[in-house]
Amino acid sequence: MKHYQISLLLSLFALLLVGSSVHAQKKSNGINIYLGGGVNLSSASVAGYYDQTSESTSRFSFGFFADKKIKGGLSARSGFFYNGLGREYVEGNKSLQDEFNYFTIPLQAKYSFKESPFSLYAGPQLSYLINATSKPDSDTRLLMTDNFQRLNVSAAGGLLCAFTSRFSMGFEYQSSIGSNLDKEYADNLPSDTKYQPNAYSLRAFYKLSK
Repeated sequence: MKHYQISLLLSLFALLLVGSSVHAQKKSNGINIYLGGGVNLSSASVAGYYDQTSESTSRFSFGFFADKKIKGGLSARSGFFYNGLGREYVEGNKSLQDEFNYFTIPLQAKYSFKESPFSLYAGPQLSYLINATSKPDSDTRLLMTDNFQRLNVSAAGGLLCAFTSRFSMGFEYQSSIGSNLDKEYADNLPSDTKYQPNAYSLRAFYKLSK
């Protein structure tokens, strides 16, 4: 229950942050706010105890993003969004699925090319694990949150394309930096065990400012 309370507080904080960002945006033309969401094609790099061949599974992400112009085409980019990750794998004759639900805050640099609809961004992401589940079949979910670190750091980078003054789309790759297994849990597993979620993401963005 404690962790769900933390998740609720983070959600409320995000709403307050959106409100304050929109208010600040009215005072500064250098801040742009976007609503965005899309599909994560997620998998994981695994070894040791989890050494099954990982297949991709479709999850989703949504939230808000903001950038602040620094100089020229360079901007600082951040936000707050729900980030669904996971993987599928086969064990015996059964197809299983792991699912991870995160709240994620990106801390990135963005570069927009002059007289071009394209921009690039890259940087770290800080994520809080809401829960993690294993699905041995379509009707069963087994909670495995305690086996993984609550706080996770990942790296992400992507390409954005603005189709209009308000609508854009982006393609991104993200990957956990190091294994995200809980240390005490991992100490009881083979020494080469690792579990690093990653994903390719396709998102659409709508710019709230004019």
